[in-house]
Amino acid sequence: MRVYLRPRLLVVDEVGYLPLDPLAANLFFQLVSARYEKGSMILTSNKNIGEWGELMGDPVLATAVLDRLLHHCHVVNIRGNSYRLKDKIKTGIYSTPGAQVGQFYSVAGGSNEFRR
Repeated sequence: MRVYLRPRLLVVDEVGYLPLDPLAANLFFQLVSARYEKGSMILTSNKNIGEWGELMGDPVLATAVLDRLLHHCHVVNIRGNSYRLKDKIKTGIYSTPGAQVGQFYSVAGGSNEFRR
């Protein structure tokens, strides 16, 4: 755990790509809790905040994580076509309506350096 507590800024990419088992959800809570008001974090996810209870398998735990993350954060919600699929969509190779994605970027931190 110390490895993840040391950096002034920790980037966690693709939260929600796979559901978290109970142990992983608990460890993620411990990480967020340990960094709360001590170190900045950037999170990316394709899940909206309302889906985190299902993602973590425990709505109470998800609420505790989100409470800490959202207390000092800036949320940037990006909607639109997938950047990786944009050329395929343009040429007509890929045209599934499921190409719409939303990402949640959270910058939560204990250091003002990263919250400008």
